Amino acid sequence: MRKRLWSFLIAIFLSLISEQICFAEDPPQGNQPLNATVSDFGTSFIFSPAPICSGCLETELGLLSLEDGRFLPAVITAAPFNSNTDFTVLINTLASESSNGHRTVHFGNRFDFVVRQQVLAKNGFVFTAAPHGTIFTRGADGGRIGGTMALQYGKGRDIGVANFTFTRVINMNGGNPKNDVLSAFDYYRMLGNKGFAAFAGFAQEAATGSPKTWGIEQGLVLLFKNGQMELAVEELNLNVKPVWQFQARVIVNWGKILRRK
Repeated sequence: MRKRLWSFLIAIFLSLISEQICFAEDPPQGNQPLNATVSDFGTSFIFSPAPICSGCLETELGLLSLEDGRFLPAVITAAPFNSNTDFTVLINTLASESSNGHRTVHFGNRFDFVVRQQVLAKNGFVFTAAPHGTIFTRGADGGRIGGTMALQYGKGRDIGVANFTFTRVINMNGGNPKNDVLSAFDYYRMLGNKGFAAFAGFAQEAATGSPKTWGIEQGLVLLFKNGQMELAVEELNLNVKPVWQFQARVIVNWGKILRRK
């Protein structure tokens, strides 16, 4: 039954990809490193500093594999106001995990809320402040609160993005450290004029009561009209106990459907 459920979900995911690619028109120009209509959280360690277009709605649906766990992350981003601000909710919709030899499928237990406020955008440089919070609904009490300083510089076919994040626990328990600091950097490069980009990056995390950990990642971005598909492989906890993580995600910007008439 569980295998049929996951096969059904994967079929939906692939059909969504096929449907969106069928709507693709002309490929992006060579001097556009990434799809300008998309401002994603995506598969990488970082998220994009640039908010989505004013009045627009953007969705993300993905598949994630980490050790023996399988997850379906989803993201909704809205920019209802005529400003450089957007609002995002990140949800782990479904999780299939194994414990003591038994696999269970259940709804996710984590909700993340992010507000991106672009502070500066000039000559290829973007600076954004992004306060955010996390609520755990099962397995860990309370939540977290903090913020991210996101920096980006792009020129020609190249983009570099850095995120510096600090969060603090709201209700501390064994699985929720008091403080957590995450630093990440990704480099993106447009490949030719066919709508492909590659990225690579690294991240370091320091959480109270745990040793510092770091990881690296590599991925591809396949662009289509008003969206993109991302594929990524990440090697996590390389200096402690290395684990592999695999991700795929489809990101679609649905346009100015929130614009007031």
